[in-house]
Amino acid sequence: MTHFTLKQLRYFVTVVETESIAEASRQLHIAQPSISIAIKNLEDAFDQQLFIRHHAQGVSLTPGGRRFYEKARDLLRLSYEFEQNSRADNELVSGTIALGCYESAAPLYLPRLVAGFKKRYPDITLQLYDGEQHELMHGLHRGRFDLAFLYDLELDNSISKEAMNAPHKPYALLPASHPLALHSSVTLAELIRLPMILLDAVPSRNYFISLFKEKGYHPEVAYSSPSIEMVRCMVGQGLGFSVLVTRPCSDTTYDGEQLVQKEIDDEMAASTLIMAWLKNNEPTRPAQLFMDYCRSVDFTPMHMRG
Repeated sequence: MTHFTLKQLRYFVTVVETESIAEASRQLHIAQPSISIAIKNLEDAFDQQLFIRHHAQGVSLTPGGRRFYEKARDLLRLSYEFEQNSRADNELVSGTIALGCYESAAPLYLPRLVAGFKKRYPDITLQLYDGEQHELMHGLHRGRFDLAFLYDLELDNSISKEAMNAPHKPYALLPASHPLALHSSVTLAELIRLPMILLDAVPSRNYFISLFKEKGYHPEVAYSSPSIEMVRCMVGQGLGFSVLVTRPCSDTTYDGEQLVQKEIDDEMAASTLIMAWLKNNEPTRPAQLFMDYCRSVDFTPMHMRG
């Protein structure tokens, strides 16, 4: 009988996904020799070479190693689901849920969701990550996340998704001192005369630029940043306008400047925040409980209700 452990498989899978024993060591907080020994033991146990070692350039999978990786990843996923579902069968529900959220939306939604859910299920651990959309999709496919919250833009058909709010039309963000701030609403033609401060995160970057290009406009991007608060501060300093979807509750920037949010008169594609999970990966019992809780929450920002 071939003997191996789930720990050995976890080390192996992490090396594959980082393409480096050194990086896997850093992520796992395990010494490199221990990882190397675990992989060598797997190769001996299954009598096949899994990696090609490249001097000073990391490792790459052999064809057999690629097939072994796919099976190892599936087995680790099943092991994780077994553990989480077994914990959740206890009268006092416990377990772990790994959540990813699109970085500009995370501060507005995730803390409130976590706080409310922990009151109901204090023994379930929530692990939080925020990032760009491609990072969240990669995390879903690699089994890093149980669920991800992101915008319904540029997604493939590998995921199941559920809308968490009504479609939101983009709005214009302007300094409170700008003449357009006195208007009840603005148009893209008015905005295009000003420099643009672009939220430079995938897929927001392409989405916001496309709103103008579809009307035949080509905005002058003066500055860009992946941070929504950096964008807001640049606008607050009078360096240009921005177009956003996420609506923070405060019109004051980090550095104390005042902003105004203005509706845009032009017809344009709205975007929807969704909860996403892999179609071929049944959510664990703790994840299902979190999904049920999310369905009970009003995702409309406080200042927009009523």
